[in-house]
Amino acid sequence: MKKLVSFVLVAMLMLSVSAFTALADGEISVVVNGEKLEMDVPPAVFPVYDENGGYVGDRTMVPIRAISEKLNCDVYWDDANHGITLYRKDNLYIMWEGKATAFHLDGIGLSKGYTMDVPPTIVNGRTLLPVRAVSEIMGAKVEWIEETNTVDIKYDLGELEENAGIAEQVNIYQMLLVQQYNEYEALVNGSIDGTTGKFIMEDGSEIEFELYPQFAPATCERFISCAKSGFYDNKVFHRVIKDFVIQGGAKTKDGQWESFANEGLFGEFVMNVYFNVLPHKRGTLSFARGEENNSATQQFFICHQDAKNLNGNYAAFGVVTSGMDLIDKIASAEVDENDEPVLPIVIKQVIINE
Repeated sequence: MKKLVSFVLVAMLMLSVSAFTALADGEISVVVNGEKLEMDVPPAVFPVYDENGGYVGDRTMVPIRAISEKLNCDVYWDDANHGITLYRKDNLYIMWEGKATAFHLDGIGLSKGYTMDVPPTIVNGRTLLPVRAVSEIMGAKVEWIEETNTVDIKYDLGELEENAGIAEQVNIYQMLLVQQYNEYEALVNGSIDGTTGKFIMEDGSEIEFELYPQFAPATCERFISCAKSGFYDNKVFHRVIKDFVIQGGAKTKDGQWESFANEGLFGEFVMNVYFNVLPHKRGTLSFARGEENNSATQQFFICHQDAKNLNGNYAAFGVVTSGMDLIDKIASAEVDENDEPVLPIVIKQVIINE
């Protein structure tokens, strides 16, 4: 899976009071959109080393509330998990003391992960955040100006919002995400162990995919059962909407509708009170359903383009890893008034790699 984040070599000294240098106030300045960041404690500097012990550079750390409030974020500290939730304009930025990876949730879908070479750290009772990492995960531009010892942050704040207290209200996402921290960290850094397979089309072309039972176990089990039993053999993509989705798994090439199961699956998505924040991005595999949350049986769809409106409402369970050019071709097929391809697009077989 293509990496969603770029890693910096992380091996470093154990974080402790002796691992950083506290600077006298004024030695390093942090400037946001031309205004100096006012802090009640001075910045701290942590040295970073690569896996061979070589010195990489220093990272400037500042108090959590100073930087978050300057960027118009509401902040909540969860004592139980040592978790940090930042909220701004329906975006959540979640991180934890001592954990290297932070997550950005765009609404109720995972947007990206960000690996910090110095994670949030408590020093003398104060929680310090790496100013560059936190700024960049929010989309700000950060520059170090050597001549003046200044961290210069440029961030389009847009219209400021009154958001006090919202971070606490949505802190449930931090509480749930930390329980699957290792799995989501592996997802965003490309090291996740998924179940692979492929669609073999009638013309011999192939679409390869990877499934993530870590996040949607029942959905993955149903898809795998349908594939291994041969149920998906000779089914068609019966619904094709360019720039949205291609959907199949129920109609045969002869025009017959078939069902794998009489009872629907429990819907493994947020709006059904199940924590699964896999996003519906281009290439995402997800399960179709009816109006009822627990009505999915065997139909699946593949996102042709990003579909944020589906996040949290459908059970995403995998991603296409090869063959998006074929998805593009299918999405461009001529369709009738019901979005069904005029010429049948037939899945000969779905293979699950053992």
